[in-house]
Amino acid sequence: MTEQRKLLSTREAAEYCGFKLSYFRKLMMRRAIPMYKPTGKLCFFKKEDLDAFLTGVRISSLREIDEEASRYLAGRK
Repeated sequence: MTEQRKLLSTREAAEYCGFKLSYFRKLMMRRAIPMYKPTGKLCFFKKEDLDAFLTGVRISSLREIDEEASRYLAGRK
């Protein structure tokens, strides 16, 4: 990939995300990942979009859940 090109191919995007190409293509078919399709066949991806997809659903740690529960209970008194 050259420094000037900002879009990734499907294979590059799958590697960037750490997914197998077949799984990445399934995500594409489900339209779970934002993509750019300037032609009828080729798809391209921005790293920013892939990063947003990968970090879109955050799971809280048990410690964070306990702290939130403590704050909630302290506020109810």
